[in-house]
Amino acid sequence: MKKYFLLASLVGLFLTTNVKAQEANSEEFTKWIIDLNVSAFDFYSPKNDKFSSFKENMAIGPDFSLTRQWSKTGLGITANIASPSISFLQDADGKSTVNRYLAFAGPGLAYNFQNQYLIKSKSPVAPFVFANAMASVAQLDDKGGDVKFGFGIPVGAGVRFKVADKVGLNLKAGYSFGITEYYESNIFWSAGVSLGMNKKSIEEEAVLFVPVDTDGDGIPDELDECPDEAGLAEFNGCPDTDGDGIADKDDECPDVFGLAEFNGCPDTDGDGIPDHKDECPEVAGLAKFNGCPDTDGDGVPDHKDECPEVAGPIENKGCPFEEVKVDDVQKGIQSVHFETGKAELSAISYPILDRVVALLTDNPNFNISIEGHTDNTGTDTINDNLSLERANSCSEYIISKGIEADRVSSVGFGSKNPIADNNTVEGRAENRRTIFKLLLAN
Repeated sequence: MKKYFLLASLVGLFLTTNVKAQEANSEEFTKWIIDLNVSAFDFYSPKNDKFSSFKENMAIGPDFSLTRQWSKTGLGITANIASPSISFLQDADGKSTVNRYLAFAGPGLAYNFQNQYLIKSKSPVAPFVFANAMASVAQLDDKGGDVKFGFGIPVGAGVRFKVADKVGLNLKAGYSFGITEYYESNIFWSAGVSLGMNKKSIEEEAVLFVPVDTDGDGIPDELDECPDEAGLAEFNGCPDTDGDGIADKDDECPDVFGLAEFNGCPDTDGDGIPDHKDECPEVAGLAKFNGCPDTDGDGVPDHKDECPEVAGPIENKGCPFEEVKVDDVQKGIQSVHFETGKAELSAISYPILDRVVALLTDNPNFNISIEGHTDNTGTDTINDNLSLERANSCSEYIISKGIEADRVSSVGFGSKNPIADNNTVEGRAENRRTIFKLLLAN
């Protein structure tokens, strides 16, 4: 009784587990089948050509088989093991032969009519046929006598009735041909439970797999080049904030609509210099001035040129020098006078220098440069020294009137820069001159 109680418990366990595990696969072809049966073996009838008495000659025991079958063909391979109860087998004269079979076991082939061609997998009825190569283990008496091995071939047919998903009732019967001495030919019947088992289908696994999409842009992380920022499919999941057709990760100016040639940055004034590198982004300019114009072409860009429409030297911030010629005899302008051949100022020169002082006082943003020039009378050394000393005399006077020394500079050119012919009295008079140049302060 313990043997049958254990068998019933196993059936119940498999039944409960399999029903829950296979609910989603009701329409799928069953590849693996486990049969848990109770079998009855009639050894008497084939030997004596008449039906046996169940009481005296019938062996009953558990029968377990495992079948692997293939869709469409219906063919399958099986493995089977059975263990009949004690059986006292007698011949026609009442003599005992094999007294006990311990086990039958062996592989086999099966054909299931419930395939894709004959009977659909949805059908609740699945007939089948089978044949096995079976080995037997027999005991010669019931008191632990010799154990003998035999070989036989059982063939038969059966049917499975579906009662739940992957669960069915199993009935089969057949004839077992004894090939060797210790394998008694027999007729057998079986009844039990069939349990179907399958691996999950590819379709199920695809449904259960949910790709990770961290930024929620519809592009799974494994394909998303910017998995933490919602983006566009055309940029492999990366955003284009300014909509200029350049993904933010490649855009030097991601928040401003720009041009591909400037890596996504704009060029508002169209001068070929992107705004983020252009010091004058709204006015077309030159690359050498970082995008700023130089209207008067004096080499000083307009934003640094204090006289942007009039050419002037760089040292004067782009503005032309303002000259004050004091010693200009030809035009009758009152001159700065020195003692002949000396650098000492004549008193009549003071009013003219006072005008220069007033000009510097009223215009603190200007400095002054004083240039001394001579004619070609005398040697170059004498003329160079004399022109510098006369310029210095003017500087000293202007500084003595309260003008800061760093606003006044002086230089002597001697006879190097004549403006008239030194061969005439008039020309030499023009060449002896003192020039005052006003410069914008730095």
